[in-house]
Amino acid sequence: MAYGVLIESNIQAKDNDALNRFAVSSTTAVAGGGLVALTAPTTQGEDRWTATVPATGALSGLYMAYNPVEKYTLVGTKYFAGLSADPRDYTNLSGKSFTVFSPKVGDEVVLTVDAVESTSQASVVAGDYLEAKNAQTTLTRVAAVTGATASTTAFKVEWVGSIAFPQGAIGMSYVKAFKAVCVQE
Repeated sequence: MAYGVLIESNIQAKDNDALNRFAVSSTTAVAGGGLVALTAPTTQGEDRWTATVPATGALSGLYMAYNPVEKYTLVGTKYFAGLSADPRDYTNLSGKSFTVFSPKVGDEVVLTVDAVESTSQASVVAGDYLEAKNAQTTLTRVAAVTGATASTTAFKVEWVGSIAFPQGAIGMSYVKAFKAVCVQE
């Protein structure tokens, strides 16, 4: 299974630490580029925010997950580190700390196709919107003519292309990707 990968083309969180958070989800693995809702910690000394899957009525003000720093593969109850050079093989595992940022209007990101829900992947074109959806961390497509849904964290697709990733043999594999700009926080 391939997971979404985020490339932070030009985001304000690179220069403003206040836009970054440590998070943990006790129930859901969150791939790079996934959107989550955060709840502040209530224990003194705890700096990890609780990440949850976005829900209807709370689809704005979301945070986007960075790619996992820890390259673990979970097999049963055992963790194995660094089994692949391909970042699509890793996700932010539930119960493990990961980092997120608050997207701001104008932020530019590149997302691999797996950061978008599977039913939308093939139909995304430049001008469409990728936005939060109830009960999932992956983004969903909204046609350009429809426009971004009010009160959602949304990105407008600038281009559809491909980026190279290492494969198991010599050479690279090319994966569909989308460059998108945040239009709604």
